[in-house]
Amino acid sequence: MTGRTARRSAVPVLLVLLVALLAGSVPPAWAADGDDPFRADQVVSVGVPGLVWSDLDPELTPQLWALAEDSAIGALSVRAGRSTTCLLDGWATLGAGNRARYPGPVEPVPPAPEPAEPQPEADGAEPVPTAEPPVPTVDARLSYCGLEEQVAKVGLAEPGRTVTRVAEDEATARFGAEPGALGQAVPCSTVVGRAAALAVAGEGADFTVRDSLPGDDGELRQLLGECPLTLVSLGQLSDAAAPGADATDDGTVPSARDAAVQAVDTAVGRLRTAVGALDGETLLLLQGISEVNGGRPQLHVGMAEGPGMTTGWLTSASTGRAPFVQLIDVAPTVLRALGLPEPASMNGQPFTVAAGRPDLVDALAELDRANTRAVVHYRSTALTFWLLVLVNAVVVVSGAVLLGGWDRGRLPARPARVRDWLRGRRPVHRGRGLLRGAALLAASLPGATYLANLVPWERTGSPRWTLAAAVVATTLLVGAVAGLGPWRRRRLGPAVVVLAVTLATLLGDVLTGSHLELDGLLGYDAIVAGRFTGYGNLTYGLLAVSALLLTAAAAAALVRRSATPSRRTWLLPVAVAGVVCVGLIGAPSLGRDFGGVLAAVPAFLVLGMLLARIRVTPARLAVVLAAAVAVVGVVAVLDWLRPASERSHLGRFVGQLLDGQAWTVVSRKAEANVGILLGSPLAWMLLVALLAAGWLLRPGGLLRSGPDGGVAGLAADDVRVLRAALTAIALSLTVGALVNDSGVALPATAATLLVPLLVWLAAGAPPASAPGDDDAPAEAAEQRVNVGVRGSTGRTS
Repeated sequence: MTGRTARRSAVPVLLVLLVALLAGSVPPAWAADGDDPFRADQVVSVGVPGLVWSDLDPELTPQLWALAEDSAIGALSVRAGRSTTCLLDGWATLGAGNRARYPGPVEPVPPAPEPAEPQPEADGAEPVPTAEPPVPTVDARLSYCGLEEQVAKVGLAEPGRTVTRVAEDEATARFGAEPGALGQAVPCSTVVGRAAALAVAGEGADFTVRDSLPGDDGELRQLLGECPLTLVSLGQLSDAAAPGADATDDGTVPSARDAAVQAVDTAVGRLRTAVGALDGETLLLLQGISEVNGGRPQLHVGMAEGPGMTTGWLTSASTGRAPFVQLIDVAPTVLRALGLPEPASMNGQPFTVAAGRPDLVDALAELDRANTRAVVHYRSTALTFWLLVLVNAVVVVSGAVLLGGWDRGRLPARPARVRDWLRGRRPVHRGRGLLRGAALLAASLPGATYLANLVPWERTGSPRWTLAAAVVATTLLVGAVAGLGPWRRRRLGPAVVVLAVTLATLLGDVLTGSHLELDGLLGYDAIVAGRFTGYGNLTYGLLAVSALLLTAAAAAALVRRSATPSRRTWLLPVAVAGVVCVGLIGAPSLGRDFGGVLAAVPAFLVLGMLLARIRVTPARLAVVLAAAVAVVGVVAVLDWLRPASERSHLGRFVGQLLDGQAWTVVSRKAEANVGILLGSPLAWMLLVALLAAGWLLRPGGLLRSGPDGGVAGLAADDVRVLRAALTAIALSLTVGALVNDSGVALPATAATLLVPLLVWLAAGAPPASAPGDDDAPAEAAEQRVNVGVRGSTGRTS
């Protein structure tokens, strides 16, 4: 088969792939018939910093409890332009419909002093002005959130100027957010509470600000009816703790928190009564807008009562999963309810309602467990990354000491005295079994972090320790199955089992809703809110290694069983596996990972070419990469053709291209890549991987083929297949690191699976002596001859 024929044969494969990716393109029923049940005459949006679902109680907070019973409810991610969202960050993000950040830490802005009234002197002398009121000072004990809360109390006399500062902040600009866009989109707004003014104080916006709710119910009702949009900030929880720079779970003192929540409950009851007395349809939204004081990030309350918001779970196209919504979804929800167009700068999507919500007691328990899972994941990822680096470093260093090979190849010749010392210190014939077991367990660990989520660890009294125990137990189980089963007698049997378990876990999970990925230690969580469903970037690294290696092994097995093997025999299994994997990775209803598609398509194409002995030239590689871009482009356009509220990030990126916002996304991803390279623990895994490659794969390394083409007890043909798979993996991980915002974390995560398997493979090879070891044991020489015999037949033990 010529290169041209091979390229033609790839065309139907890509067509089948595109058909597979069309799933989920049917618009929702309400959009199809033009009847929007979410239309409202007024919207009242209430922001309560620090409010979480565990605060609700039928006795302590009867008004909030009643509202939750009649509303669509969900777990709200308040992620803004910084890792911990504070009060002003939250309101700026709500108004932008995109992630924004109040610049800080800053000195609080003092209120403008009142003109001093002249006071007459007692003796009739000229009057003198009174002293200006004292300027408030910053409490040095305040956290970032404490500083913003102080600014909201004593400053914000000119919210328009503050919004300009927010817009100029580098984090806000990185996300392409336009603070105050909500106020520019609505005819007029009423604001209660200074902090909420940041949501609507855009240039040319029409809004009025009051410091607090009016005491008279009739006046409150009149206030809510003045404009189509009313924003209310209830900040009682901000005062429920003494200042402190140290982070706590919720930033408040328990006794003070109860009183603050009761005050919020009373205010919500008054607001709900006033809303019920308004003419027309009113949508009432309530959200925990931010953390308070020194509180750590967590999920917050999200409720919606009114047109279209039936009792159920809240969700949106920005999350794709019930019961999760984001703070950036609030502004698009307001604009849809008022029938107003959404600015292109808004990345959020309107709230929708999913059925299946149980009674309120069970629903709140489920939301509280979702918060527990997200908090444990958020606070455990850094430790997990360091442990993975440490485990793999120990495996590589131990392998180098036990197996040797690092003093062979293109290294300066050593005196015989040094060689003798090295041989005496290197236990070549001892510890191989222990090393292979440790390497197999290390390779089982990444997949075990997902399987551990089958255990309901969030229901226990110590969820973090229970999760750790579940990961350890699952790792031991997978390692035992791989190392002790009947396949252990085959040279590659245990490694194939680890790869198969990892791949089956990742494919099965995405087909069943990505439940193991959400809050998995190598997955994602709703607090960071980078993704809520589908494949995360780190997961793709593991998927690429397991899928490409198993595909190469399966193709080799089919060729061996074929009576008349040909290039088509090699290409067909690779094409089938590529279609299935790429379809699952890229489908908007499944993997939703367009960066993964860009990385997977060229990897499978190059793997097929290498296995079929089709020369990979620069021109052909360019065609392969162009094919990947074409596939992603077609899928993205198809997703963009869906209704705006149903698009995944694939379709939204097409919209950003058309609106001129794409460069913002690309530059943000590039900055994230640099940040991970310089600051993530996983970046150290790359160093471990480079050390392992230098030890095992350099000329003269333990996994480089000898004169007969065999290596590590493998036949020459198997070595060729392994080399093709490793080349395809390298290409896939390189492309993935370039196009995803996880950067080097993607290949680093892949290395946590690949590196220990390579060490395991090297440890299973018969011991060999280094060049110049003329007194090598006769047993080793005999084993080298046996390897050649096994390699010549293509069979290994």
